[in-house]
Amino acid sequence: MKVVLTSAAKKQERADLLVVGFFEDAPLLKEAAHGEPRFAAAIAAALKNKRFTGKFGETVSVYGAEIQTAQEAVVLGLGKKANHKRLCMRKATGTIIQMAKCRRAKQVRVLLDSFAAGEVALNDAAEILAENARLTSYAFDKYKTPAKDNDKIELETLELAYVKNQLEALKKAVAWGTLIANGTLIARDVINEPANIMTAAKMAETAEKLAEEKGFSCKLIEEKELEELKMGGILAVNQGSVHPPCLIVLEYGSRYKKNGTVCLVGKGVTFDTGGISIKPSKDMEKMKYDMSGSAAVLATFSALGDAKLPVHVIGLMPMVENNVANNPIRPGDIIRMYSGKTVEVINTDAEGRLILADALAYSERFHPKAMIDLATLTGMCAYTFGDKAIGMMGNDEKLLARVRKAGEESGQRCWELPMWDEYLESVKGHHSDLNNTGGPYGGTITAAKFLQEFVPAKTPWVHLDIAGTAWADSPRYDCVKGATGVGVKLLMQFLSDWAK
Repeated sequence: MKVVLTSAAKKQERADLLVVGFFEDAPLLKEAAHGEPRFAAAIAAALKNKRFTGKFGETVSVYGAEIQTAQEAVVLGLGKKANHKRLCMRKATGTIIQMAKCRRAKQVRVLLDSFAAGEVALNDAAEILAENARLTSYAFDKYKTPAKDNDKIELETLELAYVKNQLEALKKAVAWGTLIANGTLIARDVINEPANIMTAAKMAETAEKLAEEKGFSCKLIEEKELEELKMGGILAVNQGSVHPPCLIVLEYGSRYKKNGTVCLVGKGVTFDTGGISIKPSKDMEKMKYDMSGSAAVLATFSALGDAKLPVHVIGLMPMVENNVANNPIRPGDIIRMYSGKTVEVINTDAEGRLILADALAYSERFHPKAMIDLATLTGMCAYTFGDKAIGMMGNDEKLLARVRKAGEESGQRCWELPMWDEYLESVKGHHSDLNNTGGPYGGTITAAKFLQEFVPAKTPWVHLDIAGTAWADSPRYDCVKGATGVGVKLLMQFLSDWAK
């Protein structure tokens, strides 16, 4: 699907579908009725008879030869202007793409100015339409056998017809939205791959390929070197797998190092059985998504390669499988981490923090001015926030504020949880320095307190628990069932702000 900008004043070929936004407390945009008196009359009649009021999500359409600019014209209700937010625009975009699918439309034209109001400027509308149209159109169907009589028709062109001529700003907005969507879809593809395909080695191969294509560097620290470095957390978690582990190290923009290094760390458990502390069978097939943090980091580097932002970024992706096929770690085992600290394994299903701890400690050699880790770390975070927010914790108020701001602007909202020292008591060990779990309560926070013990001294750090936001159990306005690719938009917004 391609997104194109065009002037609404220019005579256009007849589209399959024309979509116009309508607010409850405003008249139909006059340009929508320009040259289409029957269309305008039909909408006026629907409003008069209260067949249509403009409430969010309502639609009314006119179909037939009397419509000159499209086979069908649809007016989409957007609610009140004052309530129009970026989230509303994202949901409206999802509705437009669903309408296109149902109507088997190849070419859809949207009157862009009719969606600009409230918090949504014209360039915001263009960016969101370009981004969310691609996200909503996504499907992971590479392993499905095509039907013999497959006559599937897909949306080919999304036209954004503008009235106000802000072409340069609109071009930038469409380019950014497309770039973010492309990165997010890379993350989704990687996560949705089954674990028998997406092993640590396959993830490393994918990273090397993207690095070559997008112009960043990729270094692999494989099992032998992990042993030499004494990365006990990564090695211990993976020892139950027949697939070897690795730590993938990415670097972008080394010439911008003088501006300060940002380090991104992503949890990469390609499949999580829970180990000996095995998970319940219900929903275990979803545990291929336990590498969503690493996928977000890799996809962000791909997007950076396209965006050419003037930033220096290091990516650390510890890749393992938590299985019981070989010689798995046991509850009660004590392991020595890369930092030198010892950890007693209380629960083998609290494995993500062990591999992250080694990566966080390893980051010290890069002297980052800011570090953000992303991890599907705790089920408790999903119970707390559902799929509506990312759990956020950290050690630096300024960095927390910057991440929170990026989350609001990108639509991937973060909510901060406390990091009081009292929570550390829960993970202090009896036979070791630390335990890898902290009891039945406050698990999202105690997991973060565990991680904090491995963050290099004086390094500003934010931990993002994406357990509730990384997977969609059912289709929604921006995603089909499966991986959401959460984190890419947030990180790119943060890095864009960092570059300013």
